[in-house]
Amino acid sequence: MVRNSDVLIAELVGSLEPVKPLRFAQGMGLTLAVAAASIVAAVSWFGLRADLQVGQVNPVHLISTGLYLGLAIAASITVVVMSRPCVGSDHSGWTWAAAMAALLPAAGLIVGVSGGRDLLAASSLAHGIDWFAKGGAASLAVFALLVWWLRKGAPTAPDRAGLVAGIAAGSFGIFAFSLSCADNDIVHIGVWHSAVVLAMGAIGRATVPSLVRW
Repeated sequence: MVRNSDVLIAELVGSLEPVKPLRFAQGMGLTLAVAAASIVAAVSWFGLRADLQVGQVNPVHLISTGLYLGLAIAASITVVVMSRPCVGSDHSGWTWAAAMAALLPAAGLIVGVSGGRDLLAASSLAHGIDWFAKGGAASLAVFALLVWWLRKGAPTAPDRAGLVAGIAAGSFGIFAFSLSCADNDIVHIGVWHSAVVLAMGAIGRATVPSLVRW
């Protein structure tokens, strides 16, 4: 028996309930609030760099932290926008910030190799892994917030959304601990600080798709 199309449609939509649309301002506000809390917690626990305490800045530190912060904000904007699917939307804006931040690991590796630095020396590894762990820990709160926000929405490319969410969280995390890290060495910054961003991006790419299915 052929069913009346109007009856079929009524049955399909009968149990649906209106959903409050996600607001961009709310998503970014929550992200920045959690990031700010992570920064305050990191500085409170490990202290502020000595030069920042007296109002001085190191050029390498200023440039590197600025690039990480810029990438964090750009990637966060992309994640919040991706939570609201829209036909024809372009989500590639964050890649420009990523390209600029990519100069840090490139410079770190070039200087490390050309300068004869032993990147695998015990002391170098211990110091790098220490800050890698701290930066990763500072990334978790923002990462959890962005995953929660994606779950509230409906990203059409969850794998890409997870990658960008991880990059945003990692960038905020290493920015937070950069305010305490007294090392101005481009090798340390380029290799170990950037490793936090790359690792969080990989974690987001691997875990988020299964968490935001709809």
